[in-house]
Amino acid sequence: MDDWLKQFQQDLETAVNATLGQTEQFLDELAEQAAAVVSPMLDAADELADELADQVMENVAPPISQALDDFEAQIDPVVGAAVTWCEQTMAPLHQTLTPWLQNHPKCAGCSYYHGESYGGEMLVCALHPTGPEDYDVCPDWDSVWPQPEEK
Repeated sequence: MDDWLKQFQQDLETAVNATLGQTEQFLDELAEQAAAVVSPMLDAADELADELADQVMENVAPPISQALDDFEAQIDPVVGAAVTWCEQTMAPLHQTLTPWLQNHPKCAGCSYYHGESYGGEMLVCALHPTGPEDYDVCPDWDSVWPQPEEK
């Protein structure tokens, strides 16, 4: 009685293995057929995408580039004027604060103040290259702040 059960198990195992083998073979063939069908479509889509990209570069990019160039040409003077205005507006503040920060308080707010270092040597101003140390108040001090017009 045990023999027929073992035989049944072996037959069942053989049938399952054969079915699995046929299924695997079927799926491999199906994958090959699907690849054969889908591959040309993907190639065509790739060619279409390349063609579309070329058309965009030829037809869309130049007008956009020209528009951006025109915008830049219009905005450059405005930005330049804004930068110049900011520099002019901030100059008195810079000429007032920088001397204090660089330990030249007598020069605060003076229009002659330079305060740049060259070769490790500080040039305070052209009139007093090392600063007006000999004076309590610099005799050449000239306000950087706009003065009201006299009537």
